[in-house]
Amino acid sequence: MDRQRAKNVRTSLTIGLCVIIAVAVACFALAMFFFDNPRIAPHSLYNAGVDVLGSLSCAVLFFGCMRQVEDATLHFISLIVLTSLSFFNNEWFWYLRGLPLYRSVNLTLSVLTELMDLGLTYFFFRYVCTSMSLSGRLVRWTEKAAKILLIPAALLVLVNLFTPVCFGVDMEGVFHQEPLFRLLDLYMVLITVPTAVLVLRSNAARRAKIVALSFIVIPVLHYALTEGSFGYSTQYGSVLISLLMMYCVLFNERSKKLAATQTDLHTATRIQAAMLPHQFPPFPERKEFGLYAEMDPAREVGGDFYDFFLIDQDHLGLVIADVSGKGVPAALFMMVSKVILESCAMLGKSAGEALMKTNEAICSNNQAEMFVTVWLGILEISSGKMTCANAGHEYPALKRADGPFSLFKDRHGLVIGGMDGVKYQEYELQLNPGDKLFVYTDGVPEATNAEKKLFGTDRMIDALNQDPGADPERLLWNVRKAVDGFVKEAEQFDDLTMLCLQYNGPAPQNL
Repeated sequence: MDRQRAKNVRTSLTIGLCVIIAVAVACFALAMFFFDNPRIAPHSLYNAGVDVLGSLSCAVLFFGCMRQVEDATLHFISLIVLTSLSFFNNEWFWYLRGLPLYRSVNLTLSVLTELMDLGLTYFFFRYVCTSMSLSGRLVRWTEKAAKILLIPAALLVLVNLFTPVCFGVDMEGVFHQEPLFRLLDLYMVLITVPTAVLVLRSNAARRAKIVALSFIVIPVLHYALTEGSFGYSTQYGSVLISLLMMYCVLFNERSKKLAATQTDLHTATRIQAAMLPHQFPPFPERKEFGLYAEMDPAREVGGDFYDFFLIDQDHLGLVIADVSGKGVPAALFMMVSKVILESCAMLGKSAGEALMKTNEAICSNNQAEMFVTVWLGILEISSGKMTCANAGHEYPALKRADGPFSLFKDRHGLVIGGMDGVKYQEYELQLNPGDKLFVYTDGVPEATNAEKKLFGTDRMIDALNQDPGADPERLLWNVRKAVDGFVKEAEQFDDLTMLCLQYNGPAPQNL
């Protein structure tokens, strides 16, 4: 789930929670208002108490789901919202029963109750399919039936607003059933029966199957036990019991899987961090240059990487790269790309040849169709001459000893993994003592604040030029401080990686 969708979902969840709390408060207020009314039958007050408790329980249950935004949770939350509204609707129904003045209101409430029952059936099917990862022909057929049959089922309910086909409210304000009333249950039967079959045939754990089926079994038992005893309306209480069971068991199973996944991600984070050079200064005995780099992934693991290595005593390789995508797939692709790049450069290949060989290796078996942008430079330490090649990566920033940082718009080639047979052009940079080179991934200029504005390369250059004479570590700290000050509380969307090289000149010759 991307950042924008997750934000939209959280906004919807917040609104939903407010709605449910408002419903629960309204139920409680109604109960207090009608409590001393002598015309309200005792069983109506009992129903009102059940509805108030049910609405409050729905609010608590909803709040417990707030931090989970996957599709299965959204369907489960839909069940909670519909159940809460059904409690509220049911409470009004009993308060207004037998009042001719509110006959039309009571009829509308009856129609809404039946429509919400249809919604409960539909979202229960969707929740079971997503939470248990069900697939197959029966799932597809049931999904089509659930969508197609929902329209005539809703129309059958709505027509009762105008003529009592299945139910009605007489002139005395009393609800009554028509001979075709059980026809309203046809949609629920046609959807819940194949849903039950799918649950039984699934590979889910036994207790997960039991609690899923409880959504069908408990209301059916309630109906069987209360049939013929009109007056005590607690059917939505039985639905709530089933939802509580599903929450306790199915969410517990998901939490265990999530905990195992988090453990694996933490391990992957440590492995990835260990693969990147992380000791600074990296070559303390070499006074000809200074180096500093850092990577901050947007997730537990990232797709960016940097690298530097001595090819021989007079050549230093520098790499910064950004893999398409995020998370674990990007991290795996990053590790493969890093190993291949370093291997090609260590074989004595030039910058362009190293990129070409890396591209050939990745394109030969790139079933995931991922790609990586790369900037590669090979510095001849004794002379300051750097041979570079760019495979679709960001422009580097260059500072001469007596000047400020500015973008160096180099030649770009196609991204690594984009197409086989690509040749990469090289260019040379002559570094003099005091010159600095800053390379980065797009997570720096594309850092976004709450107003959806980008940090941009201009702000990046300004941050570098706040103290252009600083050492590489301080320069990276200045940029990161500027990025953090710009985005503030906004969530980090992309990996943020930077590397800075300071060339001090060749080592003095021993006489």
